[in-house]
Amino acid sequence: MPYLLDTPTLTEALRAAPSRALIRNLSQVPSRDRWTSVVSVSQLLVAARRTQQARLMQDVIHLVASVRVAPYDVNAAQTFAKFKATLVTELDADDLMIAAIASSGGFTLVTRRLREFSIFPHLRCEDWLT
Repeated sequence: MPYLLDTPTLTEALRAAPSRALIRNLSQVPSRDRWTSVVSVSQLLVAARRTQQARLMQDVIHLVASVRVAPYDVNAAQTFAKFKATLVTELDADDLMIAAIASSGGFTLVTRRLREFSIFPHLRCEDWLT
């Protein structure tokens, strides 16, 4: 089963001492099933650039290289449009795009924000940090 790691989950992986639960869960999933979205990659790169810390940028690049990256394609755009037009949510556009990528790609979204993402029909979510 493919898993799509959201930005806060990836941020946890970048910590000097990441959650043991996260490490345990990641180790149980084959590398071919570890994904993130192009949206999360963008968010991590922006955050790393803003810090102006070369080491953090290298860590982000290494982390991104260790997972597969799901694109924001036409199917995701159609799902995004459906969500945006039919659901009432306070999530920003980036989070809506991540939900659309996960939903249209058949991923289970790995996130700490289960409640926020529970409004999306047929979107499977898990929290790997608890």
